[in-house]
Amino acid sequence: MKLIQITDTDRKLLEEFSCLFSDYTSEDLRKDHEKIDIFLKEEATTHHLNHYVRTYLLLNETEDKVIGFFSLFNDEIKVTNGKRSSLKFKGFTIYRPETDIYPSIRLHQFAINNEFQGKFYQGIKYSDYLMGHVLATIKEVAAKSGCMFIGLEATDNSLKFYKSFNFIEFKKKDNNKLPFLIFKVADLFE
Repeated sequence: MKLIQITDTDRKLLEEFSCLFSDYTSEDLRKDHEKIDIFLKEEATTHHLNHYVRTYLLLNETEDKVIGFFSLFNDEIKVTNGKRSSLKFKGFTIYRPETDIYPSIRLHQFAINNEFQGKFYQGIKYSDYLMGHVLATIKEVAAKSGCMFIGLEATDNSLKFYKSFNFIEFKKKDNNKLPFLIFKVADLFE
């Protein structure tokens, strides 16, 4: 397998990608997955070229299929005193500078092609393998620039996956807003 930037591939590979399931129990989840597909096919390259996000593709061994992708951008997270106390209660202590704003990296998109969902590569799920690349990429950035958190919005079917990597729920799902999860980047250096 090979990890490449989105600009280093043929557009045809992007068009063949889909993270959609064959059937859904939730219309909201189907819409969320459609947005992910649309992002990759219609927005990711332009965002990448304009330095808004960085999108990386995981290709199969023959480099003719996108197994999955992720997109990252710089962000900030506001942690109020009340939220800080809530996090501390969960065993999640953070450094407290003179501000409530913390530098972070947003995992904007993360998806596995439906042909590879739930499947394994050398004993590791493709999703876990790709998440390993996400964390390694963020660790490289954090070693060179201030970054305290990884933040992301999680679809209903992905909450358990992210929590298995020690992401914690920072904001609960609220109406049409997805739940927001965070990960303490310092944990990558332990």
